[in-house]
Amino acid sequence: MVRQFTLVAITCSLLACGVEGRGVGGHSNSVNTLPAASASTVAPQAVESQLIDPIAQNAVGNGSSAYQSAGSGSTTLRSSALQKVSLRQLPANVNMCAGAITHTESVAIPAVAKPPFRKFYRDPAFGSTVIRITDSREGEVRKPPYSTMQAWNADESYLLLYKGGRGDGYHVIYDGHQYQPIQQLDIIPSDLEEVWWSHTDPDKFFYLSGFHRDIGTFKQYSVSAKRSTVIADFSQYCGKRGEPTGGGDVHMQSHDDDLFGFRCQRDDNKYIMLSYRVSTGEVKTQLLGDGTEWHNWSAPMATPSGKRFWLQGDVLASDMKTIERKMDMAKASEHSSLGRTHDGQDALFQVVFDPSPGGCNGDAHKGVGHLVEHNLETGGCRPIISETQGYPYTTSSTHASAVSYLRPGWVAMSSIGRKDQFDYFKNNRKAPALLSEIYLANTDPDNPVTCRLAHHRSYGKSADRGGYHSYFGEPHATISPSGTRIIFGSDWYDSGAVDSYVIELPGYQRP
Repeated sequence: MVRQFTLVAITCSLLACGVEGRGVGGHSNSVNTLPAASASTVAPQAVESQLIDPIAQNAVGNGSSAYQSAGSGSTTLRSSALQKVSLRQLPANVNMCAGAITHTESVAIPAVAKPPFRKFYRDPAFGSTVIRITDSREGEVRKPPYSTMQAWNADESYLLLYKGGRGDGYHVIYDGHQYQPIQQLDIIPSDLEEVWWSHTDPDKFFYLSGFHRDIGTFKQYSVSAKRSTVIADFSQYCGKRGEPTGGGDVHMQSHDDDLFGFRCQRDDNKYIMLSYRVSTGEVKTQLLGDGTEWHNWSAPMATPSGKRFWLQGDVLASDMKTIERKMDMAKASEHSSLGRTHDGQDALFQVVFDPSPGGCNGDAHKGVGHLVEHNLETGGCRPIISETQGYPYTTSSTHASAVSYLRPGWVAMSSIGRKDQFDYFKNNRKAPALLSEIYLANTDPDNPVTCRLAHHRSYGKSADRGGYHSYFGEPHATISPSGTRIIFGSDWYDSGAVDSYVIELPGYQRP
């Protein structure tokens, strides 16, 4: 089993490209048409894809060109030569939603043909400029691994993508700014999502080996050296056949890269959870599953501070014995993402469909919403995007990404919707807010804003074409460490293939 290379598409900044369909720099717009519809594709009355061949400006910076025409009608990115950017020196007060659409009104989803490879297009509903830079064939998938896992490395010079579908699956590293493939990885992780970029070292990531000869080993990979090093062996705890994994609810490690949480099934068929501290090599274990308070489907996940674990609705102390608090949530298994609040506290940002047992601190809708902040240090519950703020009831197949650890409190979101709602792709009627959308929230209560960035037009699990597992069509929008970019995948009206796209936000600085 190998990993394939996935992809990414990019958009010029909202400030540079404008919103509400305004043109950029006097460049003309052209019109694209969808291919003839099959039983599985959309047949809209009109298709308007505003193709752009811009020299786009950075939203924040010296105004130098981020893109240029390649001469043959295509649009390419200027070489960055993998220059490093000190992300920790970026302005802290940049509004990533500057110039974007922030209302809660219903909008139509204009029919747009699948964008040409490496050509910019402007989202006709929200004005963001997007470019597809993968070119998947029928049955192929190229996308970010998952919304809770970093796609970019610590300084965003590298981007990790997954290629699946037709043929073998494997991971590929790309130039983090130019989106060109650099290295196909010869690794076999325990699961495709379970590749943990370091928060502190741009050259390395961690993974649990899924290779039969290395089962039980935890490895560190150097991108520059192109090789892995074993840093721990859990076979003495899990047995020779017990493969440790991040479980069914995987999240990033602590922000200092020191604390990880896993689970495995021992040779006696009992499940255990493990914590591993890199700095000391200390391993702690506790039983999981039968005879305990927790099911065996997930592992304890280290919080950003490294002081506690998140496990199935409970906040555990670092000893994995002491329950610090039980969170006010109906279902701990709903999609969520570990991150930090705007002021740096450990938090779980959750998608919620059912009322909180305790009422979510007196919320009128009892904590139901597209995005709810659960403060793991105080036990507080606070709706961010919900009916309380004027949005519809939570859209099905919604995911959150709170991994912008250099800009805490910003959370990227993607929502798909039900298959019966896909009629909005072709009926010219206004669709409910957030249906088939990529959007972004600043969760700071003193500066709250949610901006709507693009329609992804992906069928997700409702897709029929291509022969790949339809799960791979879910967008799984993932925010970058600096919070200045968002990557997402799309099957684009069940086209039979999945490609990836990137949105560049105000504050992004290309080297």
